[in-house]
Order: sequence, then C-alpha cells, then structure tokens
Amino acid sequence: MSRPTTRYAACRRSVVVVASVGALLALGACTSDPNSIAEQAKQGDQKGYIAGNGAIEQIPVDKRLEPVTLEGKTLDNADWSSTSARGKEIVVVNLWGSWCPPCITEIPDLEKVWTDVQAAKKPVQFMGIDFREDRQRGAAFVKTQKMTYPSLTDESGVLILAFGKQAPTSPPSTLILDREGRVAARANGPVTATTLQGLIDDVLASGPAS
Repeated sequence: MSRPTTRYAACRRSVVVVASVGALLALGACTSDPNSIAEQAKQGDQKGYIAGNGAIEQIPVDKRLEPVTLEGKTLDNADWSSTSARGKEIVVVNLWGSWCPPCITEIPDLEKVWTDVQAAKKPVQFMGIDFREDRQRGAAFVKTQKMTYPSLTDESGVLILAFGKQAPTSPPSTLILDREGRVAARANGPVTATTLQGLIDDVLASGPAS
C-alpha cells in the first residue's frame, strides 16, 4: 500500500508544480503586454515599434477629460510646460523618434502646417516629443530634417504618461490640446497636412477657455 501512496503523492506534487508554472506563465501573459505604456517606458532598447492604425479621433467639448500638464526640457535644453499656452493657444503634440520610419515620412506635412499656422498668426503651438532616444541623437536628426518646431527630449520614455489613459502607445502619434489643456483630438499614426489642418481648425472653432 505504501508504494501506490508514494507514487500518488509524487504524481500529485508534479501536477501542483505544473499547475503553478502554468499559472505563472498565464499571469505573465496577462501582466506583460509589450505594447503597454508601462512596458515601453521600462524597455531600454529601440527594436522597432507597433505602427499606429491611422485612426482619427475628435472629442466633443463636453466629453474632454481633465487638462494635461506636459512639461520637460527641449532638445535645446530649455524648460517648457504646456501650461504656458493655457487659456491662450492650442497645442499640437507630436510623438516621434528618428528610429521610426513613418515619423520621418510625416515631417514635411507637420512642417507645412506649422509654417502655415505661423504665417496666419493662429493661436497654435507645436511641440514634439523625441521618444526613447538621447538628446544628442534627437538634436542631430532635427537639424538634418530641418524641423523648425521645438521638441521635448524624452530618453526615458515617460513623458507620455502625462496623458493618462489618453496617452499614445507608439510613434508617430499626434494629439491636440485645446485652450484649456484638454485632449481634443488624436491621430494614431502618420498624419497628413490636410487632416492635421482640419483638426486644428476644428479645435480652434470649439471656442476659448471658459
């Protein structure tokens, strides 16, 4: 009788071990999403990205969430905060990286709109976020691409956390903050000049801060 009991106990222990390993693997699968904001912030490599799906979202005034405070150092080492535009201007925020091919593709469109809004003296600020690369590399890329709008440096990849649940998951992504600092529109993926200009005009038309 002792041998069957021993074999049964050993078998039972094996089942428990297998079950435990399975549970850990399942837990890991549930809590380690490589596309999550937290995982992107923790990763130190730059092995590509998940491209945006091109979705455009416009958020009605009464559905916009709390104001966002985005702040940091620009590639020129100047302090900047989105609160500087509060009540006066809307802010176009573009998440980019020199290692992201679609980001490079959309630069001429962003530059065109930036040039146009300045020429028209529209109350619009542009601010890029150089995502997950060092300041020197980002600054060199900006010079090569002749980007004239400023960008925040974000080597650690955490500035996007300021957007909370509205944070972009990968570059390129563009968000527009209204005059109150709330996210009013988003483009998940490369944006064309025509689309971006239309989004800007719609946000401007939503009126000044109350």
